[in-house]
Order: sequence, then structure tokens, then C-alpha cells
Amino acid sequence: MELSLEAKRRLFTGGLAFLFLILLGRFAYVQLFRGEQFLEEANKNRVRVIEVDPPRGLIRDRFGEVLVENSPAYAVYAMPGEIRNSPQAYEIISAALHTTPAEIKQYIARNKRGNFVPVKIGRQIDFAAFSLLNERRLELTGVDFRTESRRTYDHGVKAPHLFGYLSEISDAELSLFGDNYSPGDLIGKKGVERQYESVMRGVKGHRFVEVDALGRVIRDLTEEDGERFRSNPPEPGKDVLLGLDASLQRMLEAELTGKNGGAVVLNCKNGDVLALVSKPDFDPELFSRTLTPEIWNRLLNDPNKPLYDRMVQSVYPPGSTFKMITAIAGLETGLINPNETVFCPGYYVFGGRTFECHKKGGHGTVNLLGALEQSCNVYFYRMGFRVGLEHWSDYAARFGFGKVTGIDLSEENAGLLPTVAYLDRRYGKDRWSKGMMLNLAIGQGDLLVTPLQMAVFAMTIANEGHSFKPRLRRSVLDPFTGTEEFVEPDTVEVKGIRPETWALVKRGMFLVVNGSRGTAVRSRVEGLVSAGKTGTAQNPHGEPHGWFIGFAPFDDPQVAFCVFIENGGSGSGAAAPVARKILSFLLENKKLTPQLEADEAAD
Repeated sequence: MELSLEAKRRLFTGGLAFLFLILLGRFAYVQLFRGEQFLEEANKNRVRVIEVDPPRGLIRDRFGEVLVENSPAYAVYAMPGEIRNSPQAYEIISAALHTTPAEIKQYIARNKRGNFVPVKIGRQIDFAAFSLLNERRLELTGVDFRTESRRTYDHGVKAPHLFGYLSEISDAELSLFGDNYSPGDLIGKKGVERQYESVMRGVKGHRFVEVDALGRVIRDLTEEDGERFRSNPPEPGKDVLLGLDASLQRMLEAELTGKNGGAVVLNCKNGDVLALVSKPDFDPELFSRTLTPEIWNRLLNDPNKPLYDRMVQSVYPPGSTFKMITAIAGLETGLINPNETVFCPGYYVFGGRTFECHKKGGHGTVNLLGALEQSCNVYFYRMGFRVGLEHWSDYAARFGFGKVTGIDLSEENAGLLPTVAYLDRRYGKDRWSKGMMLNLAIGQGDLLVTPLQMAVFAMTIANEGHSFKPRLRRSVLDPFTGTEEFVEPDTVEVKGIRPETWALVKRGMFLVVNGSRGTAVRSRVEGLVSAGKTGTAQNPHGEPHGWFIGFAPFDDPQVAFCVFIENGGSGSGAAAPVARKILSFLLENKKLTPQLEADEAAD
């Protein structure tokens, strides 16, 4: 049946009305029920959230002097999904950053985490490059600039091994440190920067910007554009105050320039590290900028190993500075009578082998104090053999040798304390000679220590067993409120040693510096009575290493120190004069309490 014209018209009109109702319903659904969602989707194309890095906390010395601070720098970011269709942007950026478009594309592809996750393609760019890019900003589709901090060291203290450095966060670190970081962010990699990353980092903020269809920033959005666009300022990091004395550190850095070695000075009252210098080192500014492969390879292949912290990471035989362990072990076990004398002809024969004393003509007849004063090897060969490895290693372990000191730096070396079990493992049970003990008694053989461990050893003797874990951080300062939170020192007790043993060992160290035949007369400072022990450690790769450890003032120890000069020839000739500079500096600058004269202190 064919429909009439009127029926067709009504059917058509009804169809239109039905479609209109569907359209109206859909419109109402979109507006009333999905409006917020679609507005949000639209804003995603128009509005971009920009993260704002927090100002990093500063590093200061014990008196609040700034040692490491921030200066503003610019970083360039690219949005992979937007820049990929803009060959012109690649050309402009590569010209400014002195690279090629192909290298930028490769870098983005390698570090890309999504089309709309920005990739940092340039950091610490200089002002000329920034000006060039900023002038052509409208041609840079998908490119953004952000400010970031660059560490600077303009206050005369370099200390690169101590401060450490910042570098871009790795994927593993991103997983480890959580939401407060994004790809391309800087993070502490070594030293204090790494150790106190969570203190100095702060908390990221964010702001909103409006972009055009090509991803170019049009303007900043504020809360006047809507409550949702209210920015969230970053929370600055806190300052870390070290126990370091900047003036002492500066003096020592200058004094040790050109040498291989270093020095550690500790506060005997709480374990604060007053100075820690390792030479040779490197300019920390190299790491605060973009490190080129050429510079990195030059540092890595330098035969003097400037990247290595000789005070904390390197281990060496301590030589005669370790003789106090032999003395303490012998006195406490009753195997050494301090009044017993030994004749030193300049050598000692054991098992058909001749062991030399450092004085070819011999020291003659010496007792314990005389042997310490003159650093007689023959006396300690004989007494070390008598004490034996088990007693010797037991007392060395009580002083913490063979373990890290626990200083707040990563990559500390524990050294090596030979024990019966160790020698059995290394050489086979009963396959190592008892004569090894002769070498260990004078700080040679398999024994290895760090200069930091020896400074702690000196502090422990100075305090007669009441010692502290060495520490760099003294307090944390909130720069806005001025609130300073102090950190309690960690005490370490060396037990089981009688007062008379401490007194004898300290008396021996006193004679080393102040005795008529002492080996460290070159460390004496007028008006200050100190004590110490020299060491000259044999080195199969060249000249002997020079050591000197000690403390001052003698009656009320305030500082303990270790000076180590690699291939220095001798402790008395190379290390003791540096210790004299340290003590003179502290006395002249009134950083040590005035002291009794040597004759009075010796009574």
C-alpha cells in the first residue's frame, strides 16, 4: 500500500522530532551529567601543570658560614608528542645547545616516558643560549624553559669529596625516592649532598599555564582564572650545618695542595669533623654544570685518582702509628711489663729472616716508653710476638678496626684487620708463619686502615676510651623560621682497658712530641702541649707513606687528628710538619684553650 503524501509528511516530521529529542537528550546528558568530565578533558589540552622545583638547602659550617649555595640556571624541556612534528624546533635548539637535531631526537627517544611527559634536553644552559631560544620561543613547538638551581662554591672551600655533587636522577632512584621527583630532576649522588638529600631537597610545588594548539605557553593561570588554577609554591629544603670549621678547612686545603694524601681533624668533645681534606681532588664546579664525556674521562683516567677520597675510601698500612695497639694488648694481658727493657741493635732475626729497625745503628736499651718515643721496631717485634695474633687482633677490634667508623658519608672503607680466621682463609690453616705477627706489631703486613680510622683511634686514646662516632652534620637549620635542630653525638666506649694503661700509652705519645729523642719534634707548637705518634709505612709501589696521629692539648684533649702523606717518605718528615700547621692555626686563632707548658704537663 502506497502512503499518501500527507502520511509521508507526518512520518518525516515525526522522524525529525524523534531525532531532535535524541539530540536534545544527549545534549542534556552531556551538559548535566558529563559536563565536568568533558571540561576537564578540554582543559588538559589547554592547560598544563608545570612543576616548580624547591630551592635546595644550603651547606654551612659550624658557625653558619655558607659553603655551598645555589645560583639560578635554566633548563630546557621538550614534550615528545608535540616537538616531533616541528623540525624547525630541532634546528633552533640544536644551534643553541651546540648539538645536532639527530642527537636531540635520539636523546628524547632514549629518555621518553610518554608523549606528554616532558623530557629535559638541556640543563645549566648559559645565558647566550637561553637568550637565543627565548627570542624564538614562538617557533619552538612543545618546548618549555624552567629555572633550576646550580650549586656554587664561591667561599673558598672546595672539599669535593666531602660535599659530593648533584646529578640527574636515575630510573632506579625514581622508584626509590617516590613522588617528589620527576625525570630530569637533580639528586645528591655522593657526599653530604647524598647523605642529607631528604633534608635539603624540599618539596615540589606546581603552577598552571595556558598553551595554544601547538603547545606554546600563552600565559600563566592564576586563581583569578578559577580556584582550581591556584598555584602551590614549593617548600624549600633545610640547610645542613656541618661540624666543619671553614677557616681550618681552607688552610688545610691550601697547605696540602700538590700533595697526595690529606688530613682529618676531629673535635674530641663530640666527634665533629672539623676538617677533612683529601688531595688531589677536583673542582666541584665541574659537576655543577653539564659534565662532558671528555672531562669525566680525564678525571677517571688521571693516574693520581682525584675522584678517590683518600681519607675515607682508601686503605693503607698504618706503620708505627699502630704500635699503641700492641702496647695496649700487651699491658692488658700482662704480657708486657712496661719496665722490661729490650736491646735494639738495629735489627731482629727470626726464623732465619732479618727484620730491620728504622734506625740502622739501633736504639740501644729501651723500655716501653722509650720504644714509643723513638718508635723502636725491634722492641715491638719482640713484644708483638709475645702478645700473639689473637690478643693483638682482639684489642684492635675493640678500637673499631676492621669496621667502618660510621661517619655520615657513603662508601666508607672498613679496612682490613687480620685475625687467625682471616689468615687461615687466605693462606690455608697452619700455612701462614707466626712471623707475620712481627710485621703486624709495627702496623705492616696484611693490616689496612683508613686515615679516618686513625683519627678516631687518636681521639679514643685522648679520651681514654670514651669516644664518639665521627660526624659531619652538626645541626639542621630552617632558613625561614631560624629553628635549628641539633643532633646528639653518638658515643662509643672502648671497655676493658685500665686507667694505668691509658696513662702509659698517652705518656709515650707525649714523649714522641716532647721527649728529647721523640720522632715528632717537628710537630711541636710553642704554648701548646700535644701528643702523637709518627708512622712510616713501607710501600712496595714507591716511597714509604708518612703518618702522624695525635691530640691536643695533652691534659684536656680538644682536637684529635691524622695527617697522611702518600709516598711522603716518613711520618716525621712529611706528616708531622702539617700537624704543626694545624695546631698553630688553632692556637693562633684562639680555637684551643691555653695550655700548660710541656714540663708541667709531663709531671
